[in-house]
Order: sequence, then structure tokens, then C-alpha cells
Amino acid sequence: MNSVWMADHRDSSPYPPLAGTVEADTVVIGGGITGVTTAMLLAGAGQSVVLLEAERIGASNTGGSTGNLYGTVSDGLAKLRDKWDADTARQVVTMRMQALELIEKTSARLSIDCGFARRPLYACVAGDDEQQLASLQDEHRALEEAGLAPSWVDAVPGLPASALPPRAHAALRIEQQAQFNPFTYVQGLARALAGQGVRVHEHSAAVDVDAGAGRVKTAAGEVHAKHIVFATHTPKGFNLVQAEMETYREYGIAGALDAAPGQGRAPEAICWIRDRSRSIRSCRHGDRDHLVVVGEKHKTGHNAADTDYHERLREYAREHFGVSSFDYAWSAQQYKSADALPYIGHSAHRNVYMATGFGADGLTWGTVAANVIAELVQGRESPASELLTPKRFTPIKSAKVWAAENATVMKHLVGDRLSSAEQHRLSDVQRGQGRIVDLDGRKHAVYRSPADELTVLSPVCPHLKCHVAWNAAATSWDCPCHGSRFDIHGQVIEGPSLHPLERYELED
Repeated sequence: MNSVWMADHRDSSPYPPLAGTVEADTVVIGGGITGVTTAMLLAGAGQSVVLLEAERIGASNTGGSTGNLYGTVSDGLAKLRDKWDADTARQVVTMRMQALELIEKTSARLSIDCGFARRPLYACVAGDDEQQLASLQDEHRALEEAGLAPSWVDAVPGLPASALPPRAHAALRIEQQAQFNPFTYVQGLARALAGQGVRVHEHSAAVDVDAGAGRVKTAAGEVHAKHIVFATHTPKGFNLVQAEMETYREYGIAGALDAAPGQGRAPEAICWIRDRSRSIRSCRHGDRDHLVVVGEKHKTGHNAADTDYHERLREYAREHFGVSSFDYAWSAQQYKSADALPYIGHSAHRNVYMATGFGADGLTWGTVAANVIAELVQGRESPASELLTPKRFTPIKSAKVWAAENATVMKHLVGDRLSSAEQHRLSDVQRGQGRIVDLDGRKHAVYRSPADELTVLSPVCPHLKCHVAWNAAATSWDCPCHGSRFDIHGQVIEGPSLHPLERYELED
């Protein structure tokens, strides 16, 4: 299941797994936009850097993103301003717009063919709900205060009337935002880094981190470094910020636009339909324009077992854009902080750095994080690092999310053990399906492949012992507590868990 951004990617890996023991000034764990950009900045400052990626560079949440870059935030700048203040909102917009400039300049400097282009952003309301319309008015004020110079428009070019009925002041437009292919951008960065002497290793998941010793172990090697950067979307192992974040999955689809008269258009822009929870854009792939629709967000591990989230997006695209064929479908993980700002900076150990809590705005926040962490590694503090520090204490701003998230954890720690299993016989698990099965009073996570082969795992997530749930859309076992995800063989895909699900061998 690939995104449109990774459509032309070859499976062969140009970067070998780590083997043996190596030394470096800094080891960066994670090969998405945060990790690769951090490695670029540190290498440019003269540091020796090792970059470790568990799978393929850029192929996780970076490759599963929208490819949109913007100075505002997807949850609304007004919400951020109200939780903090207008000065903080301005500071956020400034650092995020600087991140856009860094991506633009870097792609040009390294001649990375990632389709970077400046585009407008539209924030729209499709319905007549007065509260939604009032919220859009408030968003206009917050954007204006922060210096993004929004304007009111009556229509969004490329968005059909069925998706956004004409109405005065139904959409905001912000100029000079941007779009690109995030996967080819990160791949291009990695190639440039490898050419400059940075040691890049794919298929090199960190299985043990000793901060005190400055040591990171993989299956076949280890790195000794003065500084350790967790660019893994969420810190590995146990960390207090995990108790302050909500974890979500969101889905995306892409299909070639029809060339029939009156059809075949989509916004050459970032388009958010706020009251429909849809993000829409177009992109050029091959010789065809494609429509990209993202939405259907739910908490990780809380998906409805029989709901096809991708099909819901396809139905929306068919209804409003006339798209008849869909070539790509994917999903991505989001970690949303409790107080509307990400956690970027020093962890509990002064030589360990983290970047997490980006929500749905990871491409831009990831680039901000790289700037902040590169400065900290070199011993320089900044207003951004002071604002975004993971050590900040914001009990009033964080209380609601903290209470809800930890109630969820307790619910699953206790409730999953007491609840009944979905099935009681292996034969009830259909091909291509995963289910929690009770066998002789013991729960098992069972997957039956299309070839009728069974894989039987423990349903207990090694991170905090919650029970995983099957996600049919992503073909994965997802933990509802802190977002650890495992493939059909129980291997870690992402999240804080360092260890796989235990595998069971059943007697005939």
C-alpha cells in the first residue's frame, strides 16, 4: 500500500544495514524529514553523523503525508492563539514559514526533483452551520494577527460547487504556502548526505538505546555517539511526553482525474474543508493530473473493524470530482500534543533530543525541529527551543488531553483483558483478516494470509502491555495506548515499542 509520492520507488535499498561498531558525533534515529534534515544541518556544521532508518528512507509517515507545507496549523491558528497567546501564534508562524524557505532553498541548491511549488492555502466551510462559519471568522482574525495576510474569497478554483457551494465569505485564502513530493525530497537529501560522507543505514531499527553510555544498538551493529537524536515521530521506549499525546491515524487516496469536458480539475492549492474533515489537492504523476484526498481520522487502535476508510474517501472523490479509478491508498500516524505545540529539544538526558507531537503538520514541524535540534546539539539555545522544550510544564493547557489519554490507557490495560474475544475458533478468521481469538481461555492475535497461512501472536504490546487491535485498512496490529504498530509478523512498524509482539506456535 503505497502513497502517490512513492509510486515510482524501487524496493532495492542503496543504503546497507548497520554492521559492526562505529563512532560519530551524533547518531540520528529515523530517516523521515526530521531526521534527514537534522543530519544535513549537523553535517553542514562539520559534525560526523550516522543516520539510522528502520525501513526505507522517507517511506513511513513522511511518504504518507499530504505533501503540503504551510505557516499555519491544521487544527486552526485561532485555537493555538487561544490556548497560548497572539505572540506565540506569531512566533509559530514565523518559524514555520522559515522552514518552508529552508525546504525551497535546499531543493534548489541540491537540484532535488521534488516538484516544490508555492501554492495558496484555502480554508473552507461547506455547510451552513453558524458555529463553523463563526469559527472561520475567528480564524481569519488569528491569521491576520500572525502576519499571514488572509483574504476572503467566494470560490476555490478547481473545487466543484458540490463540494463547496458558492457563498460569500465561505473561504479564506493564504498566499505563498507550498507543495512538494515529500518522499523524493527526503530521498534526494539522503543521496546528497551519503555523497558528503554521512553514514546512512536503512533496515537498521534501534533495538536498545543507552543514553548514559551514548550507545544505540541495532540487530547487527551499534553506534557510539556524543549526541542521540530521536527523529522517530515519537520517542522510543518510555517517555513522559507519551502520556501527554493523543495518537491518530488518517487515510489518503489518489486517482487520475478524468479528462472528460467539465471534469478533470482539482485545486492547484492546499484546500481544507473544515466541516467535512477533508484535505484536498492535486499533483502531477506521470503524464496525468491526480486528485489527492485525505481524511477519515480516528484514534490509533480505535478503528471500526468493518469500516473501509479508504472507500469512504473514494466515494467522496467520485461524488464531487468524477474520479473513476484510484491507484493509490495509504495511511499515516499523527501524534498530537496536549497543549497544541510540539515537543522539540532535550529529553531527560542532556545528550538525547526528541521531536514529537507534530499532529497533522509534521512536514513543516519536522523541518522546524531539525533547526532547533541542530542548534541545541551545537550548544546554542533559541527562543524556539525555549518555547518548544519537552520539559515545559503547562498543566492548565494540557489537563484535558492528559486526563483523557491516561483514562484511555487505563481502560485498555484493564478492559482489554476482561472483554470477550472477537472469535473463538481459528477457522472463523477469514483470509486477509486479523482477529483477536480466544483459545482455551487465552487471547491471541491471529492473521490469516490470502494464501491461507496463519500467523499467531500475543496481543500484548511490549511497550505498556495494552492489547493491540487489527487495522484492516493498514494491515497492521495497532496499540490504542501510545500508538505502537506491528506488521502481520509482529515486527515493529512504528511507535515507542522497541520489541516485537511475541510469536506463538500452536499445536495442530
